[in-house]
Amino acid sequence: MSGGLGICAFGSLIAYVTTPSLQMQTSGGVPPMGALLLTVQFLSFAVQVLMMIPVAIRLFGMSGRRSPAPGRNGIFQGWTILGVVALAGVAILRLAAMVDVAISDILFMLPMGLVGVWLVAVNCKNPIAFPGWMKIWGLVAGLGLVGVCLNFLFNGGLAVFSNDSMAYGNDVNFHIGLGLFGFPGFSLYATWSILLGLRLPGPSNESAGRP
Repeated sequence: MSGGLGICAFGSLIAYVTTPSLQMQTSGGVPPMGALLLTVQFLSFAVQVLMMIPVAIRLFGMSGRRSPAPGRNGIFQGWTILGVVALAGVAILRLAAMVDVAISDILFMLPMGLVGVWLVAVNCKNPIAFPGWMKIWGLVAGLGLVGVCLNFLFNGGLAVFSNDSMAYGNDVNFHIGLGLFGFPGFSLYATWSILLGLRLPGPSNESAGRP
């Protein structure tokens, strides 16, 4: 479900940015269909990351059953806490931007970079023995999300703090960087979530596998 919502959010954004008649006009207004697409994109994305929080916690539990060594378990616990906090931060900033125009709608990219770090860690630690191709899929997605955050920090995104919440709007370099990192990051993250859901064992299978 999280992955499906991610695809919905990504598709809504692509439809908005590739259809000039739906985008914000010079007067500052947004056509009704464009506003609807943006609302769907914001809500879908917020719910997408919220739904990954229990998944992150469950992956930690499964990692502990695979390797009860205290040291390894403690390291993965740290990555899990990072992932949960980052996912919650992304959702909060996405929803906050919907209710207060003074909050920039790209601030979520900061904690999204930490989601990418968590994603890389999950695939490297491999808590449920991902196949090699899925591990690479997740690593590329995670690095893409980290790139989105770095693009915000070093390629014009910080202007929203010193100017106004839409200061990035006409920054061509920012949008180029966002496209380079965001396209693989957001699309692969959503599809990786679907693949993860298909591979997660059901509660009955987990119970049967316990000693």
